[in-house]
Amino acid sequence: MPVIPRRELWLFIGVVLFWGVNWPIMKLAMAELDFWVFRTYCVVAGFIWFFAYNLKSGVSLVVPRALWPRLAGSALCNVAGWNILSAAGLNMLPSGRAGILAYTMPLWLVLLSRVFLGEALTWARMIALTLGMTGIALLLVDEFHTLRSAPVGALLMVASGLVWAFGIVLFKGFPKSMPTTTLMVWSFLIGGWPIVLGVLTVGHGPWIPTGAAAWLALLFNVVIVCGFCWFAWNELVRNLPAQVTGISSLAVPIVGFVSGILLLGEKPRAFDYVALAAIVAAVALVLRPTRTKAP
Repeated sequence: MPVIPRRELWLFIGVVLFWGVNWPIMKLAMAELDFWVFRTYCVVAGFIWFFAYNLKSGVSLVVPRALWPRLAGSALCNVAGWNILSAAGLNMLPSGRAGILAYTMPLWLVLLSRVFLGEALTWARMIALTLGMTGIALLLVDEFHTLRSAPVGALLMVASGLVWAFGIVLFKGFPKSMPTTTLMVWSFLIGGWPIVLGVLTVGHGPWIPTGAAAWLALLFNVVIVCGFCWFAWNELVRNLPAQVTGISSLAVPIVGFVSGILLLGEKPRAFDYVALAAIVAAVALVLRPTRTKAP
């Protein structure tokens, strides 16, 4: 029986493709928009999408009182922390490939899920994590001079991965009876206010992009990323082991790498292919079918 059910497999494929393409796409949007403005559009769009869905479908917005502290913590990590840190870091780093730094997340997630969720750290997962982190390092070989020249941006990207991992651990603690869309409505509302406060106090620049590329990038984010991707990712988080979800997310930089070549003109190098092979092997290792023992 597969480790990942068919529904989750399709959600995973969608997330990988759309999130991967979005790393270079975000650079196009933020070429014209301040990252506070850009992220404000994202969180407002996310709230509207999920709130409208719940209203139309009659899904309850009620959250038990005991779950509010966990909901506030996960929202501040996954929405506020991730959106602010990743966008700010990417804005400071000239190459779209440097956004791959956020995918140190699986390393933190494996450690946190072992401590807080009690998930087994199997040999297969340790090997997969080692392969994946090696691939990430190889993809960033030519970016080390960039990272040294913009250490704050690099640290922000790594911090975004750590915050993201902690948010995933918190999000897995919600009972399955709670609809994901309900959790997302409140997550965007609670986690969105620091971003709105930021744009009102320190945000600057135009609110409306002028170029076609920036417009398309903004629309892609408010429609696809803040709607489908956020829902699909959180469904995966709730239905799969945290370590499997985290290591599998390493497939996103593969798509981001290829997209950077196509959209940003980045040139592949010989060891890039070694890096991609390592990441593919890591993802395949955690998604491989498991043998069932005969009765």
